[in-house]
Amino acid sequence: MPETSTYKHENDTLTGDQALAASVGRLVRDVIADQDVYVVDIVVRGRKGSRVVEVYLDGDKGVGVADLAAMSREFGFLLDAEDIIKGGYSLNVSSPGEDRCLLLPKQFARHIGKEVEITLMDGTVITGRLDGVDGESEIIVGSDGSSGQAVAHSDISKARIKLPW
Repeated sequence: MPETSTYKHENDTLTGDQALAASVGRLVRDVIADQDVYVVDIVVRGRKGSRVVEVYLDGDKGVGVADLAAMSREFGFLLDAEDIIKGGYSLNVSSPGEDRCLLLPKQFARHIGKEVEITLMDGTVITGRLDGVDGESEIIVGSDGSSGQAVAHSDISKARIKLPW
């Protein structure tokens, strides 16, 4: 089965699905350039003729369903017009949802006050309340009523909101 690819690899030498995800990412970023949303992730999976393209968008105040539907129609039209994806494909445009990993520093700001679980590059797991975000570089996490611990965004391997259920 082909590896899942995201547009985040666009600075690398790209082949196959990674190059396709990067092309979709460029188109999506051009479309949303004047809007109050940003790309969180783009995933391309599947085989030629039956690909699935997932575009995850967010905004500082969230993204509404009507906005996602309108952007989905525009992305689909442009993907077809520019023939970026050869063969059939399914396009899914959505917000990341609470259960997806936090990937970008600006995503953390919307979740201040929530419980998070952060896995660092060295495997250390930090669990606590998200106390703040210091620009684009540091995430502040407090635990058990203690003062916050600063974690560099570049040291984070994976971060998730801890859901209450």
